[in-house]
Amino acid sequence: MIQEQQQGITEEEKELIQIEELSQKLEGLYKDMEQIRRENLLFESYIMRNSKDLQREEEAEDKKQKTKKKDKTIDKKAMQLTNEEKYEIAQFESDTLKKNIEEGRIRSDQILETLRAILEETDKAITEIRKDAFDFQREILFAGENTRTGKIEAERIEKYFKEKLAQKDAQIEKYKQKKANIEQQITKTSNQIQKKEEMGDDLKFIDFHQLQIENKKYVKQIDEKNKKLLGLKIATGKISSILIEERNQLQNEIDQCNKLIQEIDDKNKKIAKTQEQIKKVKRQISSLTEKKKKFAIQLEQVNNATNEDIPKAMTYVLQKRKEEELVYKIRNTNRKIEIAELAYQKACKVLGINPESL
Repeated sequence: MIQEQQQGITEEEKELIQIEELSQKLEGLYKDMEQIRRENLLFESYIMRNSKDLQREEEAEDKKQKTKKKDKTIDKKAMQLTNEEKYEIAQFESDTLKKNIEEGRIRSDQILETLRAILEETDKAITEIRKDAFDFQREILFAGENTRTGKIEAERIEKYFKEKLAQKDAQIEKYKQKKANIEQQITKTSNQIQKKEEMGDDLKFIDFHQLQIENKKYVKQIDEKNKKLLGLKIATGKISSILIEERNQLQNEIDQCNKLIQEIDDKNKKIAKTQEQIKKVKRQISSLTEKKKKFAIQLEQVNNATNEDIPKAMTYVLQKRKEEELVYKIRNTNRKIEIAELAYQKACKVLGINPESL
C-alpha cells in the first residue's frame, strides 16, 4: 500500500511538472507571436511606403523565373529575410518616422506662427476699430450735435472722414516705406550670407581662433546667466512658500480677530444686561430697605404696647400670623439683598469698577 501511494504522488508531481513546462512553452509562443506581429506591422508599413519599387522588383523576378524550369523548386531560405535585412528595414522605418515627426513639427510651428500673426493682426484691428468707434462717438455723436436743431452737422461728419482717410493714406505710405526698408535689409543680409559662404574656405586660422574665444566667452556668460536664473527661481520658490504661509497665518489671524470681535460684542451685551440688573437690584434694595424700616417701626410699636392696647384673641392671632408672614418676607428680602449684593460685586469685578466708588 505504501509503495502504491508513493507511485501515485510521483505521477501527480510528473503531471504538474509537465503542466508547468507546457505553460512556459505557451508563454514563449505568445512572446514569439507578439514579436512576429510587430515585425509584420513593420514590414507592412515598409511595403506600403515602397510599394512601387517592390512591384518593379517582383516583375523583374517573375521574368527571371519564367526563363527557369517549372520543375525547379524554390529555396525556402531564400524567401526569408536575414537579420541584416530586418535591421535595414527597421532602420529605414525609424528614419522615416523621425523625418515625418520633424516635418510635422516644422509644419505645426509654421501653422502656430501663422496663427499668432493672425491673432496679433486681429487684436490690432479690434483695437483700431474700438478707437475709431470711440473717436466717432466723441467727435460726431456728442460734439457734432447742433444745440439749436438737435441734429448732427454734415460738415463735421465730412471733415471727420476726410481726416480719417488722410490718416489712412499716411499710414499706407509709412507701411510702404517700412516694407522697402525691410526688403533692402533682406537683400543686404542675403548678400552678406552669400559672401560669407563664398569666403568660408578662405577663413584664416586667426579668425577661427578669435571666434572660438568669443564662443567660449559667450558660453561662460550663458552659464553664469543660467546659474543666476536658477538661483532666482529657487529664491522665488522659497518666497512663494513663505508668502503662502504668511497668507495662511494672516487668514488665521483675521478669523481669530473676527472671533474676538464677536466675543467682545457678546461681552458688551452681557455687561449692558448686568448693568440693567444692577440698577434693578438697587431699586429693589432701596424698596426693601424702606419696607424693612417700616416693619421695624411696627414691631417696636407692638413690643411697646400696653395692656390696654393689647388686641383681642382673634385679632392677636391674625396679627401674629401677619407678623410671621412679615418676618418671613423680611428674611426672604434680606436673602435677596445678599444675593443682589453678591451679583453686584461680581458685576463690578467683571467691569473692573470699585463698588465703593459708586
